[in-house]
Amino acid sequence: MIKQRLVLNFENILRAKIYFFLKKSIWKYLIMTLVLGFLKPISGLNPIVSAVIYFIGINVILWPLQYLSAKTFAKTTSFDADVEFNDREILIHHNNKELIENKDWNWIKKIDINKNRIWLTINQKRPFGISIPTNKLSEQDIDLFKQKSNK
Repeated sequence: MIKQRLVLNFENILRAKIYFFLKKSIWKYLIMTLVLGFLKPISGLNPIVSAVIYFIGINVILWPLQYLSAKTFAKTTSFDADVEFNDREILIHHNNKELIENKDWNWIKKIDINKNRIWLTINQKRPFGISIPTNKLSEQDIDLFKQKSNK
């Protein structure tokens, strides 16, 4: 059994937003700006240079929006819970209200395991990510997540 305290605060929300942006969205923006660079190059510049300028310009706009979005979401959300992961289920013991939720592993849409963190993507409309540092987990704990990620 794995027991972790999960708190939804600005730092965790911003980390999840950056993770999802780099994992999914950045490729869409890169392709879009490449196409834009070839279809509508900046006067006197080659299409690749135009695409790079467009890409930098879009990122100059998007990164502050990610920051502001995380700040706003952190102010409106109060999630503080001890979460227990075991072979059969996931138990969520809310610390800020008298509520215990019982979830099955279908609640987790995807599990990504890398060197520093385990990312759990929650199965809901708006993607929500939980990250657990691997240095807080034993090998058995990591093996449970690996086993669940293969299903």
